[in-house]
Amino acid sequence: MTLRRWLCQPTLLLLCPALVAAAPARAAEANIPDAKACEERLRRDVTYLASDELEGRGPATKGIDKAADYIADQFKKAGLKPGGVDGTWFQPFPYPANVLDGDARLMLKGLKGEERELKSGADFNPMGLGHAGKLTAAGVVFAGYGVTSTEAKYDDYAGIDAADKVVVILRDTPHPADEDTAGRLKGSAPLARKMANAEKHKAAAVLFVNDADTAKTGDDLLDYEFTAVRPPEVGIPAFHIHRSVLQTMFTAAGAGDLAEIERGIDKDVKPRSLDLPGWTASLEVKNHKGDVTLKNVIGVLDGAGPLAKETVVVGAHYDHLGYGGAGGSRLGVVKKPQIHHGADDNGSGSTTVMELARRFTAIPDRQGRRLVFMTFSGEELGLEGSKWYCDHPLFPLEETAAMFNLDMVGRLRPDDKTNKDNLLVEGAPTGKNFNDLLDALNKKYDFELSRKGDTLPANSDHFSFYRKKIPVLFFWTGYHADYHKPSDTADKINVEGMRKIADLSFDVVSALAAEEKRPEYQAMKVGSLRPGGDAPKLGVVPSYSESDGGMALDGVVDGGPAAQAGLKAGDKIVEIAGKPVKNITTYMDAMAAQKKGETIDVAVLRDGQKQTIKVKLEP
Repeated sequence: MTLRRWLCQPTLLLLCPALVAAAPARAAEANIPDAKACEERLRRDVTYLASDELEGRGPATKGIDKAADYIADQFKKAGLKPGGVDGTWFQPFPYPANVLDGDARLMLKGLKGEERELKSGADFNPMGLGHAGKLTAAGVVFAGYGVTSTEAKYDDYAGIDAADKVVVILRDTPHPADEDTAGRLKGSAPLARKMANAEKHKAAAVLFVNDADTAKTGDDLLDYEFTAVRPPEVGIPAFHIHRSVLQTMFTAAGAGDLAEIERGIDKDVKPRSLDLPGWTASLEVKNHKGDVTLKNVIGVLDGAGPLAKETVVVGAHYDHLGYGGAGGSRLGVVKKPQIHHGADDNGSGSTTVMELARRFTAIPDRQGRRLVFMTFSGEELGLEGSKWYCDHPLFPLEETAAMFNLDMVGRLRPDDKTNKDNLLVEGAPTGKNFNDLLDALNKKYDFELSRKGDTLPANSDHFSFYRKKIPVLFFWTGYHADYHKPSDTADKINVEGMRKIADLSFDVVSALAAEEKRPEYQAMKVGSLRPGGDAPKLGVVPSYSESDGGMALDGVVDGGPAAQAGLKAGDKIVEIAGKPVKNITTYMDAMAAQKKGETIDVAVLRDGQKQTIKVKLEP
């Protein structure tokens, strides 16, 4: 590429009487490094944040604390001041979790009175989604996959009495050849759903066992912490035991071979649940409802002049999914804990915030509003870090002029129609004349700025500030096939594109910080890029290269309804259950009208031909 210096343009933007951009300092005065040096920094930072050492930056991992320390150190080196509580770089906040108190115990007693004291960490692990409890000599029953599905006409609890017993349950769901039946059962896979079903059948405790498919590359046990964050509301304990332990009980009880039983269930989709006579379990686990401590990282560059008391927040979340268990119901999807690297989501955004901090601190005698550079934790758990800040602001919200958010800015791609770099922009209507500002600044960069009308997605940290009636802008580059997968790695980041986004972001923040008149807040209709509330999920990865004529797909979610029905990357959805789909917004509206468990017609354009595919939605 051609190396060039990015400039803090001295342009005066007289867009309208209400919006006047002051002149930032010149690049020559700030001695700004060239584009190559910038890209080297961006590559270094995002590579570290997405490294194995940082464990996917999930809650309750050491890696997320290392990420916070790294960002704070970069803020310090850039020349920011600590903006957290008590003079630190951090704003801690609690998040619900089951906290383990001491060692757990599990003992099995067999038909002939033999006792086996299982070893924690070797033969079993307690599970964080379970409740504290103690049992002595409780009966044991095998309940297959622990599934009750009226839709699939399958019930692992039929014919057995689980009341007051320890129930042994396989992970996942049966794997029948019939894809429709498999799809009907798949919604019962989440561990939390199995726990609720066991409790409904009055079980006293649950012992989970890896199914054969999960164990084919090793019969690994889930760590306690993997299921401890945001635990379900259940009142019984849960443990994870090795398959060999269950096979020992099967053999002694004359129940046969575990693998053969699983194959039988898969073949005819009929339960093989059974009592394990003579076997009892004694167990104890002590935990309590507490929390893990997460933290936002905050650095401040003071303002100067008549606007010095006002604030512009420049933010991005730095957390991700850790080993795959954080961020929702993925406990039924993730077979084994794997590092979800999160290079794009959102190593890219937090890396860009660090770069912007360096650029602004390099400006001598900067005039304008205070700049608060903030990386949030808990975004994947539901915007928790930005919610916490907005409910416990460290700089008055009534003096916060705007919030600028960066989330997933590492996959800049050309627009299909114009071939320009396609940058997605959300929130422009929340600030009067923001669109004019963007158009003026973009003349230098020539992005295809994709703006999605009057609906603001509640899908990233900008939304927490919008809730407080603060104008927001949100830059991102769209979903992709590696979204929320271990394969979101640093080698796939478009570093040159990320630098180009940083260039435009600098100009935008410069204008927000220097405008004499504070941006005027305007309300928007609120939506989501996924159907919200209790609406069913189709499991697709939208493309944002086209804005109308349907919703093109960059991919589908593995194991989701769309994937099981045969939808694929390159398809363009044009109808949902007979309702036309013209873009993302009409797709969301159409999906919001559907009901879980129904089979709907999804019309797509594939290779220029329209075809209708029946999709079974998740129950």
